[in-house]
Amino acid sequence: MSTARALPSIRQRLGRVLGGIALIWALGMTAGVGLLTHRMLDDLLDGALRESAEILYGLVAVADRDSDQADKGMLPAPPHHESLVWQLVDRHGRVLMRSHTAPEARLSERQDEGITDEALGLWHVFTLPMRDGRSVLHVAQREDTRQATMWLAMGAAVSLTLCLGLSAAWWLNRGLRRELQPLLDLSAEVATLEPLQPHTAGLSATRTELEPLVDAIDGLTDRLAQRVAHERALAAHAAHALRTPLAGLDAQLAVALKEAPAHLQPRLTQSREAAARLRRVVTALITLFRTGGELQWQDTSLSMLLQRLPLKDAQITFSGTDTVPCDPDLLSAALSNLLDNAVRHGAHLIHVHATQDGQHATVTLSDDGHGIPQDQRLRLQQALDAQGPQEGLGLGLTLADMVARTHGGRLHLLAEDATGSLRGATIELRWPVHGSPGSLAGTST
Repeated sequence: MSTARALPSIRQRLGRVLGGIALIWALGMTAGVGLLTHRMLDDLLDGALRESAEILYGLVAVADRDSDQADKGMLPAPPHHESLVWQLVDRHGRVLMRSHTAPEARLSERQDEGITDEALGLWHVFTLPMRDGRSVLHVAQREDTRQATMWLAMGAAVSLTLCLGLSAAWWLNRGLRRELQPLLDLSAEVATLEPLQPHTAGLSATRTELEPLVDAIDGLTDRLAQRVAHERALAAHAAHALRTPLAGLDAQLAVALKEAPAHLQPRLTQSREAAARLRRVVTALITLFRTGGELQWQDTSLSMLLQRLPLKDAQITFSGTDTVPCDPDLLSAALSNLLDNAVRHGAHLIHVHATQDGQHATVTLSDDGHGIPQDQRLRLQQALDAQGPQEGLGLGLTLADMVARTHGGRLHLLAEDATGSLRGATIELRWPVHGSPGSLAGTST
């Protein structure tokens, strides 16, 4: 049997697209914010460095008025942590004055105004020539301090951007699921829709976009119900029209069998048996179309039901659960056709086994007839599953499968008898019984 190819999921495809968009947006935002933050912080720190140099320049210039003979070295100040260090260097490279944590060697050889990275990459230095032209002021900041500050700011910006991106992706996915849920609910309603059952509730549309689809499905089910009702009525009328002629034919054959000579009696007997089989098929059709899809559930005794079925030339044995909930008329029609099929295919012993586990009822028929070859059995099962025409799929199997489907179940052609005692055909009827109306209350048949 071929395996159905999995169809693409709209939700998964849209989810991947939206997730990809959100991820690209998050990465783009991360890169953009990171680069922008790096540039802004770099400019900010450079500006702070320049401004500090200008302040120090002013202080030194003021002090220089009265301190041409001032001691060289550090200005008197209490020791403290310095984010910025400075040096006052003459044109010969001698450090005239410096801050507490500034190195004793000059920070930069630069003499004009500008920013440089000097001292083995440890310092970021801004140089400002003094007004007298005899010295320059170096104001510096440690490079590792600058990098730590920038990475801290970038990490905060990146973390915030990623959180926003992930939040957006989660929100988009949640919104997508929420918006697609009505479509999934509608699919579940369509899967359980029984348009042929009376008093079936119609579909409901919870979104404007679903209203045309719901209206189309409702129109389709209405047309389907009308067509099936018409076909059922036609078949029922045809079956009723055939019932009376068949009864008259059986009566005429019975009289002819009594009056005919001995050499004609076997043929008349075969004709009467064929007419009886045809009458049983017509009765089954009338019973099936009588229900109109509405079952008369009753707790039915299978042993008593089998005793009432007219069957010659075969022995029927029964085991298992005797009472099962079902429509006794329909199940009787199905079993009658299956038993008749078994006899026509050479069965002399037929075993019927029934089980019920609280959720499903199962009736299995096994015989000692010719059986069904495996390849043919698979083709017949495929035809039953597809409810399509298939060579060898007789009216008996079709009617039995229709009865099982009417009960909400299925008919299965099994490989062999579960007990292994009979090597002919094995057919299983299985249907759900939980929640079936009348399965708990009803008269035993």
